[in-house]
Amino acid sequence: MGPGFELPSYWTGHAKCARIPSWSHCSDGFLGRRRPLGRQIAGVAWAPRAQDAYALLMGLSRPQDKHSPTVSLTACETLGREVVAEALVSVLAPLGGMGRFVSPGMQVLLKPNLLTAAAPDQAVTTHPTLVEAVTKSVQEAGGTVLIGDSPAGPLKNAPRAWHKSGLREIAARTGSTMVPFEEVSWHSVNGTDYFIARPVLEADLVINLPKLKTHALTLYTGAIKNLFGAIPGTRKRELHFQAPGVQDFSSILVDVLELVQPGLTIMDGLLGQEGNGPGSGGTPHWYGCLAASTDPVALDTVMTEAMGYRPGEVLHVAQAGLRGLGVADREAISTQGDGQVLEFGELQLPRPHWYFCAPAWAAAPLRRLTKLRPSLAGDACIGCGTCAEACPVDAITPGLPPTFDLDRCIGCLCCAEVCPEGAISPHRNLLAQLIGMGY
Repeated sequence: MGPGFELPSYWTGHAKCARIPSWSHCSDGFLGRRRPLGRQIAGVAWAPRAQDAYALLMGLSRPQDKHSPTVSLTACETLGREVVAEALVSVLAPLGGMGRFVSPGMQVLLKPNLLTAAAPDQAVTTHPTLVEAVTKSVQEAGGTVLIGDSPAGPLKNAPRAWHKSGLREIAARTGSTMVPFEEVSWHSVNGTDYFIARPVLEADLVINLPKLKTHALTLYTGAIKNLFGAIPGTRKRELHFQAPGVQDFSSILVDVLELVQPGLTIMDGLLGQEGNGPGSGGTPHWYGCLAASTDPVALDTVMTEAMGYRPGEVLHVAQAGLRGLGVADREAISTQGDGQVLEFGELQLPRPHWYFCAPAWAAAPLRRLTKLRPSLAGDACIGCGTCAEACPVDAITPGLPPTFDLDRCIGCLCCAEVCPEGAISPHRNLLAQLIGMGY
C-alpha cells in the first residue's frame, strides 16, 4: 500500500483527498502544540474521513450513520453555583431539558470522573459545582439521585477520593446517596470478561459526567473513557494487563461503552486539563464550557476536534463509531448553542503514534521499542504507595522513593494517573525521540 493509495469513492465521498492518515502536526518532545501541516510520514496526507482509512486497515466495515445526533454547547464564565446552574439549564434546553430524561420516581445514577483523590482546583475530577447542579436538576424533575464511581486502585481508596474531590459534601448537602461500586455483574464482550458495577446497570437512567482532559495513553479522556470507572477497583488493573497497547485498550473502552450506555452525557468543560493528563501531572486549563448529548461518541467527536485532534487519532472514539455505538463522523453531527466556546486556542497535547492505524500485530513491535516508561520526580514523591497499588503488573515496589521494574512495566501509565502529587510523568526512550515516535 504505497503513499499514493486512495480509498474508493464509496468509502468516503471525497475520493480525491481520501488517503491513509499520518500524524504530521506535533513538535519535538512528548507533548506537542498543534501547528499547520508540515512533516509527513511517507508523503501521506490526512483525509476528512480518516476513520474510513482506519476501518480499511483494521478490516472493519463502516456502518452507515443512522441518525444525526445533537451536541449542545454553552459557555460558563465562572465556577459559581448560580452561574453553573444557569449554564446547565442552557445546555440541556436544545435536548428537551432534564424533564425529557427524568420522570418522577426514577433512580438516576450520576457517573462523575473520580479518578483519584484530588482537589477540584487540580482539574482531575468532575467539578463538584456541576455535580451539585445536575443533582438538583434531577431532583426537581422528581428523580432520586445516586452518585457513584470507582477510582483507580483498590476500593479502599474510594472514601478519600470522595472527600477530597468535594463530592461527599455535595451528597450530604443535596440529600443524594453515594453508592460504592462493590457488587458486580459479569458480562462477556468479544471474548473478554467484564465485571460492571451493579448500581450502574440497575439504575433507571445513567447520566455520564466526564471531565474534559488530555490523556497520556489514549490522548483524550471524555465521555467514552469515563465509563471505564464502572469497573470496580483493581478489576481495571486486570484489563490494563490484558490490553497493554493503546489499540487493544481502546477496544476495551468501546466494549464497556457497549455494556454501559448512558442516557445522557453532560461534559464538565469548565476547568479541564492539557499536557500530561489525566491525573495530577496534567496542567489545569480553563475551557469555560459545558457540552451535552444523548450520544457520547458524537460528543467526544466534537470535543476532540475542538482540542486539535484529527479524525481517527483518538482510537476509542473512531472504534466506537465504526462499531455503530454512536456517530463519529463530524459532518453528520449537529451542534446547537454557542459554537464559539469550542475555540480553545493552542493546547499542549500528547503525541499520537503514526502507527495507530496499523493492525495490532504490526504495531506491537513498534510499541515495544518506543514504549513509555514512568519517570519519577523524587523530590515530589511522598512515598504514599498509591502508584504500586494501581500497577496492573506489580512492577512498582513502594518506598520513598518507590522502585520501578522497567522490564516488567507495560507502559500503561496507571501510576502517573493516580499519583496525588503529580510526581510521575511519561518518558520516551532515545529511539522514540530520534524517530519522532512514542506517546
